[in-house]
Amino acid sequence: MNRIFSCAFLCALIFAGCKKENAKPAEAGKVRIAQTTGNNMTITLWADNDAFITGYNKFYVSVNANEGGEIKNAKVRFTPVMDMGTMKHSSPVEQPAYNTLNKLYEGAVIFTMPTSEMGSWQLKVAVNDFEEIFPVTIGNSVKKQVVTFKGNDDIKYVLCLVPPVKWQVGLNDLQLLLHRQASANEFPPVDGLVIECTPEMPSMGHGSPNNINPVSTGNGHYTGKVNFTMTGEWRLHFAIKKEGSVIKDDTFLDVLF
Repeated sequence: MNRIFSCAFLCALIFAGCKKENAKPAEAGKVRIAQTTGNNMTITLWADNDAFITGYNKFYVSVNANEGGEIKNAKVRFTPVMDMGTMKHSSPVEQPAYNTLNKLYEGAVIFTMPTSEMGSWQLKVAVNDFEEIFPVTIGNSVKKQVVTFKGNDDIKYVLCLVPPVKWQVGLNDLQLLLHRQASANEFPPVDGLVIECTPEMPSMGHGSPNNINPVSTGNGHYTGKVNFTMTGEWRLHFAIKKEGSVIKDDTFLDVLF
């Protein structure tokens, strides 16, 4: 009996050890961009890849106490800064929130222009009352994924495409983010507008049927459906209305897959 119990106990220990060894860390599949310490914390900035583009970019932050243990209730904020020498400006942000599934603070930054001789980007990451500034290099997206325009209401807007994991032939989820520029450093989300979407394949001279216009779902998000009838380069034309009046009759973003 003791021999049976000992064997079972040993198997349990081996299984537990294997399970712990094979467990994936929270940041599995992410690329570490930078790491710093301060206020008895270790703060690590992560991303899905290190090729940041003009448009929508997701970032993740892990926060750990230096004496050990994950910090789940920190206040984490992103502030992108474009330094153009004679002036500085920011861009729209989705502020990070703690994701219990991947155990990371998850947010996004919409970069409105690439890094160039005109200026360079920095990403300020604040955790509680501690701040660190990380330089980030922003390249041009393959196709136009963000557009800044001035509406007929004299307000400057930023419209951005939130791409899915993968575009496909057929019906796709269409997600947009819309912000207004209140100042050089303030970009609050805009809800409640009417956005009409008309897909076009310029090289073939046709559109597509069965599309669903994106509707406001809160925090600047607009969700709908777009139907791609074939692979290639597509242009998404948008007409935007506010309180029944057209504030932008045609602006566009591009998709290539």
